[in-house]
Amino acid sequence: MSKLKGKGFICLMVALSIVGAWIGSYGAFSALKPGSRVSSLWGWDTSFYYFWLRSVALDQDVDFENDIQLTDTIPDGQKRFARMDLPRTDRGLIPNKYPVGWALFHAPWFAMGHGTALLLDKAGVEVRTDGYGKVYERFLYLGSCLYAVLAMWLSYLLARRFFDWEVSWLGLLVTWLAGFLIYYQLNQYAMAHGLAYLCLVSCFYWALAIRELPPLKRNWLMLGVSVGLLLITRYQAGVYLLFPFLIAVVEILKRRATLRAVVVCLFAMGSIVFLQLLAWKLLYGSWLVYSYAGESFVWGEPELWRTLFDPFHGLFYWQPIFALGLVGLMGFVVSRRDWIYWAIPLSVAGMVYVNAAWETWWFGAAFGGRAYEGVTLFVAFGVCWLLDIANRGPVVAKWGLRSALVLLVVWNLGVLDVCVRNWQSGISLEEPVTYGQFLRAMRELWF
Repeated sequence: MSKLKGKGFICLMVALSIVGAWIGSYGAFSALKPGSRVSSLWGWDTSFYYFWLRSVALDQDVDFENDIQLTDTIPDGQKRFARMDLPRTDRGLIPNKYPVGWALFHAPWFAMGHGTALLLDKAGVEVRTDGYGKVYERFLYLGSCLYAVLAMWLSYLLARRFFDWEVSWLGLLVTWLAGFLIYYQLNQYAMAHGLAYLCLVSCFYWALAIRELPPLKRNWLMLGVSVGLLLITRYQAGVYLLFPFLIAVVEILKRRATLRAVVVCLFAMGSIVFLQLLAWKLLYGSWLVYSYAGESFVWGEPELWRTLFDPFHGLFYWQPIFALGLVGLMGFVVSRRDWIYWAIPLSVAGMVYVNAAWETWWFGAAFGGRAYEGVTLFVAFGVCWLLDIANRGPVVAKWGLRSALVLLVVWNLGVLDVCVRNWQSGISLEEPVTYGQFLRAMRELWF
């Protein structure tokens, strides 16, 4: 009977995964299908991430004037604002506050899209060959999906270091389906959150690798590459690097790492970060720039409660799995009996403070607490730990926890659906949304 229940639960989770993937990708697929007038890159943030890539690839410059003129990814009013009202840089160019990591990740997929568009054009097919259009977007989306698969696979490998295979995949799957990462990997792929998560997971994977086999230069090289990519994909994600940093320092102090391996790590990281510095130099005229001019942190008055519990994208309010997972994370850290793992909850606390101190602590249009993408990995560890503990306890505890997790998944998929189909549900990602509003939207949309 227990095995039968277990198989039934696995089938249920697989079914929920299929439903979640369908809901999560619905918006992107709708925009990518032939005849759609809406770009899957639609939006201010997403457009400016993309401008780095298109401008360098096709124009060999960082002058975004023509990119904005040609684009179909922002409305005409925002085009005029970007070209006429944004304060120009010292070099007389339109500023771009966003980092270049997203563009670097998608450069190969852009190249494939551009090559395909040129071939189709020569064959007489009417397509755009100027860096915009469905051909390019489909390749970009394909690349994003493959990066998402890689991120989840690395997450699973990390979880397997501490838990058995069933707990690992189940904890990770529940966290994915009950969180916001699914939205930014499958729907809003042109935002940097999915890639930032991939970089963070890679940092932790290779940090643990150097702890196990510190002399291998390959591990140090990959750690350097991962850290560099993380820093140029989401600036504030550097807060998560306390754990990898401490591991590296300990290995160096114990002389378990060779000087050559450390130099390789630093060179790899520096080479990648240099790309961001070079982009700033070309655009702003300076090597070091605070690109978010006019926006700032309010360090003395952080909105700690609201960033977690407010209907306006509060992390715990929108995705309660994060509250449960962070409770489990503390149990996981204690169970490790290794002081270095305390760096993980410290990083979480640091990120809460940083996000709460940002003047727009709700982070504009968002599906939940999108600025906490890296915390997803730590929540997965916490959920895995809770599942592991429950498996070794009474049957009622095991199935009680699993039932609660299923409810959190189903709720989040409902929230995801009404947010993805916001033109039908009336839910706005740019305003606070209460549980009552979510329930009414679900009832009107489904029934």
